[in-house]
Amino acid sequence: MTDYKKLVELNIDEIEPVEVSVFEEQRVKQYIMGRKKKTNVFKYIAIVASITIGATIATSFAVPSLASQIPIFNNIMSYFSDENSYNSNFTDVATDISQVKSSNGVSIIIEDAVYDGSSITVSYAIETDKDLGLNPRTSAMFDVQGAEGMGSTGTIEKVNETTYVGTEKITPIFNGSKPDTIEISWEPDAFVITETNESIIGDWQFAFELPALVNKKELVNQSVTNNGVTVKINSYETNDLSTVIHYEQTVEKHVLEEWPEVTVEIINVQDDLGNKYSVDGNGGTSRDNGLSFKWSSTIKSIDPNAKSITIIPVIYFSFGSGKGLEKKEMDPIRIDLK
Repeated sequence: MTDYKKLVELNIDEIEPVEVSVFEEQRVKQYIMGRKKKTNVFKYIAIVASITIGATIATSFAVPSLASQIPIFNNIMSYFSDENSYNSNFTDVATDISQVKSSNGVSIIIEDAVYDGSSITVSYAIETDKDLGLNPRTSAMFDVQGAEGMGSTGTIEKVNETTYVGTEKITPIFNGSKPDTIEISWEPDAFVITETNESIIGDWQFAFELPALVNKKELVNQSVTNNGVTVKINSYETNDLSTVIHYEQTVEKHVLEEWPEVTVEIINVQDDLGNKYSVDGNGGTSRDNGLSFKWSSTIKSIDPNAKSITIIPVIYFSFGSGKGLEKKEMDPIRIDLK
């Protein structure tokens, strides 16, 4: 009997179901739906004259209890967000990526990603037959084509013995206007087990495109000066995911003579209705050795009924390398919403 005849005469009721992993399901989906077009691999060039600081001081990810055991590939970002975080409605606006790569017993799936016009947020998961520890780290950052530098922060959390979930937030720095669509690649060649510093080597390569969310920009141009440091809120941009606040700082020379490193972060945002917003820093750049910086921070979309927000910046004074760190809160800046 030919294979085709066997197939025609097959009794479906006699077929015994076989359990498959979530990654196998994704591979089938990827095969049926067709693979996304890959872009060329690219690397960013960091400008020596600029200082790029990733927002690692105040940036954190709130991880709710995993007891609920939500379906891993239905909403990975739920592991890393709460109702106050900017990515609380991430899945509503995210672009479906659904790319899976496997190597050396480790499979990675990139589920969703969002580009809000300032930063990219990516959610992914790992299925492995190896113990990667509690919080493994990757060997390579995500790359953005055309960016002259980048800030990045992220985390990987263990869900069970074989599964991890991860998220990464990348803030690319462009020389000039930001593109409406960006091309992203990621080529981690190892996962590092934090507890032992052991590396799990493999070959995983991803490439995809993301359109920017539609943003509405409002100019602010309000400033405050304290302790020889001036902070100016230039503008804010709103979209379906978040509100991005753009600001800059300038430091008087005599302050830098005492404190070689001075940075400002927004740590508190509250509207006139009493709503408090968790602030996620995006990092900043300086092209004049720290005399001035340009920064941005992200909060969730502001309550549409709010008429104003109040922002409190904080100055961090440092001798460098984390030595002699002091912080001072600045006067609040009240912004009338339009």
